[in-house]
Amino acid sequence: VAIKKINLQGLRKKELKVNEFMVMKMNKNSNLVNFLDSYLVDKQFWLVMEYMDGGTLSHVISKTYLSEDEMAAISRE
Repeated sequence: VAIKKINLQGLRKKELKVNEFMVMKMNKNSNLVNFLDSYLVDKQFWLVMEYMDGGTLSHVISKTYLSEDEMAAISRE
């Protein structure tokens, strides 16, 4: 598993994190990293997800150039 720790203290965009949690919880798809569980630990919100080797999509796209066709293929999946 992978655990994403979200510090709730001082978080300005809490609604975005809540939205992320709700989307993950409601959507099950073989092409997405699936939500497994969540916990509130002290002032952190822990999201427990399936582990996916290779890092986050945001990390990949910040380091790699994708053509429009590649972006469309990823989005379609």
